[in-house]
Amino acid sequence: MSAIPQDYEKVDATVSFYPKSFETPQALAKKIKKDFTNPKEQLRAGYSWLINNVAYDPEEYYTYQFQYRVLDERNEKMAETREAIINRTLQLGIAVCEGYALTLERLCELLDIQAYVVRGDTKTKPSDIGRYFVKNHMWMVAIIGDNALLLDPTWGAGRYQDTFIKSPSYYYFDTPAPLFLKNHYPEVFEDAYVNFTLSKEDFIQQPLVIRKRLTVADISPKEGIIKAKELSKGIVFSLRGIKAESVSYTLDDAQKTKVDFTIENDVLACMIATKTKGESLIIYVDDKPVVGYRIKK
Repeated sequence: MSAIPQDYEKVDATVSFYPKSFETPQALAKKIKKDFTNPKEQLRAGYSWLINNVAYDPEEYYTYQFQYRVLDERNEKMAETREAIINRTLQLGIAVCEGYALTLERLCELLDIQAYVVRGDTKTKPSDIGRYFVKNHMWMVAIIGDNALLLDPTWGAGRYQDTFIKSPSYYYFDTPAPLFLKNHYPEVFEDAYVNFTLSKEDFIQQPLVIRKRLTVADISPKEGIIKAKELSKGIVFSLRGIKAESVSYTLDDAQKTKVDFTIENDVLACMIATKTKGESLIIYVDDKPVVGYRIKK
């Protein structure tokens, strides 16, 4: 779990005593309103409850499917489905990204906080590098005062590896926009809330930056696809702002191989030279994954 800012400790502690389920979003919003008056604290309370009480379950993708004949019927069924997803998330404590995002959006609506759901692409593994852009995820933007807050309660709740692994994290609450954009690319780029431009194509071509506080600007090579022929001859990888006791790598998640490294002027550098028929390379620092590349034959 990431470090919790001092000013949110009371919020998170209070929410930890909330019921594990609610019948309606109105019931949860009422409780939040009673305990907190500051909009950002209210938003934090909703986020905190979701990441601690809702488990990711991919079976939820198949729970609500419908057919329609005319546009009005589609809109009506979509509205009904939205309400059903929100209530199911609160009552049963299971959801996919849609449930997390729609529920937090509804809580914001009830708390008079301007917010909306964002759809876009995310990168979670080396095989995502270089593929076509796809809308595979939903997250949230909340506007408080003059500030846009980026939130992803789905990723904040934990991770899914054959089963849901609960690991509540507050890193995805008000994440700095440039860090959020490393692995979240919105369908409408303005929803990234950064002061620079990045095309969909460039986003997809970038390496998979795994360490949370690291940016693409801190690493080299900056092209996410490396050639197997070049790797066999040796490629120098560098990481800025990282201290290390050890550096290693894996090919297709196989056993780690340690490599020598240097640190000079706050830049860690290592040479990796290996022949492989693998499709991915992940570099580890002190046995923790930092950055991933896709290997092209």
